[in-house]
Amino acid sequence: MRIILFLLWLLLPVAAFAQSAEEDRGFLQGLIEDNLSSAGREVRIEGFRGALSSRATVERLTIADDQGIWLTLNKVVLDWSRSALLSGRLSVSELSADEILLERLPVADESVDVPSPEARDFALPELPVAVEIGRIAADRLVLGETVLGTPVEATLEASGSLAGGSGQAQLLARRTDGPQGELRLTTSFSNADRQLALDLALIEADDGIAATLMDLPGRPPLELTVQGQGPLSNYAADIRLVTDGEERLAGRVTLQGDAAQGRQFAAELGGNVVPLFLPQYAYFFGPDVQLDVAGTRATDGRLDLSRLNLSTRALQLQGALVVAADGLPERIALTGRIASADGQPVLLPLSGPETRVGRVDLDVAYDAAQGETWTARLLVAGLDRPDFAAERFSLDGSGRIARTDGGTSTVSGRLAYAAEGLAPADPDLATALGPRIAGAADFSWTEGVDGLRLPTLTLDGSDYGLAADLTLEGLTSGLAVSGEADLRFEDLARFSGLAGRPLSGQGEGTVSGTYAALTGAIDAEASITGTDLALGQAELDNLLKGTSTIEASLIRDTTGTRLRTLRIAAQSLTATASGTLASAGSDIAAQLAFADLSVLGPAYDGRLEADARFTGTPEAGQISIQANGRDLRVGQPQVDGLLAGTSTIDIAGRLDQGALVLERARVNARTLTLTAAGRLATEGSDLTADLNFSDLSPLGAGYGGALSAEATFKGTPENATITADARATNLRVGQSQADALLRGESTLSAQVRLENGAIRVDRAALRNPQLTVTADGSVAGADRNLTLDARLSNLALVVPQFPGPLTVQGTARSQGTSYRLDLRARGPGGIDLRAQGTAAGDFSTVDVGVTGSAQAALANPFIEPRNVEGPIRFDLRVNGQPALSSVSGTVSLAGGRFADQDLGLVIERLQADARLAGGRATLDVQGRPAAGGRLALTGNIGLESPFAADLALEIRRAVLRDPELYETTASGRITVQGPLTGGAQIAGRIDLEETELRIPSTGFGGANGLPDLQHRNEPAAVRTTRARAGLLDDGSGGSGGRDSRPFGLNLLISSPDRIFIRGRGLDAELGGQLLVSGTTANVVPSGAFNLIRGRLDILGKRLTLSEAQLLLEGDFVPYIRVVASTENDGITTSVVIQGRADEPDVSFTSTPELPEEEVISRLLFGRGLDTISPLQAAQLASAVATLAGRGGEGVIGRLRQGFGLDDLDVATDADGGTSVRAGKYISENVYTQVEVDQQGQSQINLNLDVTPSVKLRGSVGTEGDTSIGIFIERDY
Repeated sequence: MRIILFLLWLLLPVAAFAQSAEEDRGFLQGLIEDNLSSAGREVRIEGFRGALSSRATVERLTIADDQGIWLTLNKVVLDWSRSALLSGRLSVSELSADEILLERLPVADESVDVPSPEARDFALPELPVAVEIGRIAADRLVLGETVLGTPVEATLEASGSLAGGSGQAQLLARRTDGPQGELRLTTSFSNADRQLALDLALIEADDGIAATLMDLPGRPPLELTVQGQGPLSNYAADIRLVTDGEERLAGRVTLQGDAAQGRQFAAELGGNVVPLFLPQYAYFFGPDVQLDVAGTRATDGRLDLSRLNLSTRALQLQGALVVAADGLPERIALTGRIASADGQPVLLPLSGPETRVGRVDLDVAYDAAQGETWTARLLVAGLDRPDFAAERFSLDGSGRIARTDGGTSTVSGRLAYAAEGLAPADPDLATALGPRIAGAADFSWTEGVDGLRLPTLTLDGSDYGLAADLTLEGLTSGLAVSGEADLRFEDLARFSGLAGRPLSGQGEGTVSGTYAALTGAIDAEASITGTDLALGQAELDNLLKGTSTIEASLIRDTTGTRLRTLRIAAQSLTATASGTLASAGSDIAAQLAFADLSVLGPAYDGRLEADARFTGTPEAGQISIQANGRDLRVGQPQVDGLLAGTSTIDIAGRLDQGALVLERARVNARTLTLTAAGRLATEGSDLTADLNFSDLSPLGAGYGGALSAEATFKGTPENATITADARATNLRVGQSQADALLRGESTLSAQVRLENGAIRVDRAALRNPQLTVTADGSVAGADRNLTLDARLSNLALVVPQFPGPLTVQGTARSQGTSYRLDLRARGPGGIDLRAQGTAAGDFSTVDVGVTGSAQAALANPFIEPRNVEGPIRFDLRVNGQPALSSVSGTVSLAGGRFADQDLGLVIERLQADARLAGGRATLDVQGRPAAGGRLALTGNIGLESPFAADLALEIRRAVLRDPELYETTASGRITVQGPLTGGAQIAGRIDLEETELRIPSTGFGGANGLPDLQHRNEPAAVRTTRARAGLLDDGSGGSGGRDSRPFGLNLLISSPDRIFIRGRGLDAELGGQLLVSGTTANVVPSGAFNLIRGRLDILGKRLTLSEAQLLLEGDFVPYIRVVASTENDGITTSVVIQGRADEPDVSFTSTPELPEEEVISRLLFGRGLDTISPLQAAQLASAVATLAGRGGEGVIGRLRQGFGLDDLDVATDADGGTSVRAGKYISENVYTQVEVDQQGQSQINLNLDVTPSVKLRGSVGTEGDTSIGIFIERDY
């Protein structure tokens, strides 16, 4: 309207001063634009015509603010009467626009327009002319979405007049783009009699604008009317809201009095508003909601709200308020309650998650006439939300509002709060908060002081708290905070859930200083102290044991930020920093001293020191970093070996107009030197790096050789040339096959170019006497090509069974949006593989066929100590995503052989077929154990984890043997069902035919491994041999790798008879059955094979077995117990053989109890040890050796000591014959020895030590054979 009136007034003097139409047009358009525009508002007019006629038009008028145009009027028409101006009237018959576009509301003026505290009467402006506007119209009024929350299109019709202090207006707007709706307004007012007439109606159909903005349930049809007429000194207006044809809210608003005497106001509204809210809020409002407000606004601005009553079914609010002209209250009396009549929780009509309360009480009281004290209390009981609940929340306040004689007022007080029974839905947050928090805040405000004092501000939880003393200044001119705050945590474990890691320890911190929010100025000091902190990271937790501290002091002002000090200390670590950061130039330095890294854990050790400094500006600055380590260890053997002794890092560089110039970068560590230099910049970099590794042996056992390399990078990430050249001599990495491939001189040369997203491989070649690999190609947009050519001179370097060269050749070429792949490998032993097909540009899908043949022995290096042989043919296809689920086809092995030395199993004539489809492999495997029988494995297995299997193994009279322990013939069926990564079930039945369990005889003595033997600089081949022999201790503790779930067991092993235990004079037959259950990690056997018949032969003496049992205890090596007894002279003697079948123990017992050697003598000869002859003693020793099967002190030692001999031994010849040898020193240099074999033949030997190196030896036998000799021996 302001713009319209200005246009009208502007046209009034135009006729008198205009000279020509063209000049008038330019002058007037500029005048209008300049006068209507102002700061934050720009008015532009296009196509202004008819300025001197009674019909003026504007093609386009726009109004813009700092964010752009917000109002546009298209094709504006002004039809007015110039002659009416002569009679003092501005008569406009039409002011219209084809289109008004209000895209958004203008940006609000941020300047504060403080209203006058004094009231004033409403009045229409007095204009020098009467204004009559017959029609204001817009065929299309468009409101943007941000204006009313939804786009709106409507038509607009209006008229009005203003003359002699009286005015009237009519307006009608109808919506045209959606649900029907119209807004009608008729109003008039006269300054003379103060009569105001108002008739406002908003009527909308379903889904109307008002129902949408009010978010009424169902968005019903709505009608809102406001009607009133009368003088402002005694005015009343009726308000009525109707939805769905039902009255929801109605009442009257009244005004009485005038601005000179003070104006009284009152409002009484009520009704059933439940349909205006969601059904769940029905109880809160109830069928009758009433609002009753009355008060007076005095001429000096004093407000007296004498009556305030708001009531619903659940809410009661009553009160009165008096606010003096100075803005401070003179009286407050406010009470309120939210509660249900039956005590049930009340659902509050709030947005967001449903919020319920058991009860809310509010009480605020202050009366200046009674004193200066004010009190306030808020209580919320039973707060319940889906994400949070609390049993009780209370806020209690008290203080003073004081007015002094000088007019200076103060407000002070204390607010104490407490929340109890806190129960957040998030259990981690609940643990962190604890069940209760409480605190208080003391505050004071003084009139005329632009600030607020908070001398006490506290928060206290179960074992954490905050205490602060703050001053807030510049509340209206720019907030500044100063003071001190202390924070404490007695147990950080409560925050573990929120942090997502285990925390523990104690901490406390202090911060003090000032902060200006408007300027960002800071002057602060802070310190944090932790005790036994743990953050869930082992090394860091070890470092933070005991006391750790962080201290900082900084100031930020107009000259920059000065870090006065920053210090971090934890055990043997100290880090410090200080300096200045400023736009004109910075100078900041940092130091690190780590005196002993062993505090990080047992894998760490050594000392580390470092210094860093930056000076200058980001455009021209200097950077330097130096670090020194001594005997560092970080828990990685290869790295630890390299860091032994002194290692250093030295870096120096400068910033040059956005580029980093690396002047010096050098790393030294024993035999390694790495250097780099150059320029790194967005517009182009030029970097070089050199590596010299003179000896790889510091990396650990198995490593060796020398390596050197140079690399360059020139250009940008989009366009660059990268080169790399490396040379190596006799590299060793501790893996025998790799070491064999890397023998001799190896070179690597590569050059790659980046060209606007394209990658071109100019050269890439690896060469040494054994291996040659070359590759080249390019990637440019959709054009991608790669050629590969590799040759291994002798495959026997990796798989000894296949001497001869192996070649791999192939190409990958782009084909539209995909690749065409063609790869072929050929080698000895019939190896011929070919892969052909296509792949998507991003390799998300492939269609590749793989056909050919190979040798199963190629897998032997990966399955040691097992061994497989035989030709493999395959015809596979990968169609879909590059995953095993996309593989289909067949793999077959014919005439193969499999051996497992640990199991003593050899399978020959091995036939295997696997059909792959749908992510599973269907197996059909047939084979014959070398010793006889047949094995057949059928079923299917998943190709991806957890490798779900359904397999069945048929055993048909398979001969299974361990040459040192057993031989049996087995038949049966075993199934494996479930995931092979753990949790599968192994079940079935095995029937054993004739089975022989041989108790091995290891003889006396024997070779044992050397204890604590360490292998230094062990060749890879030797280490591989020891690994195959199972002689490496990898520290795994037998876990065999990562933990997995064990397999369940349900196996029945049955053999009614013909299980024979033989060896060491024992011959026993057993029978029965065993049930093996539990899991592979905890085998639970039940049942046993028990004695059928048996005997024990010792020196021609046969003892009948009284007990024999074979069972399993925890693993699959049988456990035996055999007992043979006899009685003589009232003494019962027994021989007991029990333990693992591969190394049983032998014991001799008697009743009554006798020494073990005495028991043996009575068992064999029927008499005591002291009455037997030397020959019988030798026989006794032989018998014991036969039973024991191995040497040791034991019974033999006690027999030797009993006979007073220096040596007593039993030997076994190549034919199995046993002999007993007894020896004794006759003098210092004369030793005699008697040997008797099991046929009774004897031999006497005599040794005479002439000197330590010269010996005479002679012997004579039972048959008269004699010999004599001179022996010269030398130890070296």
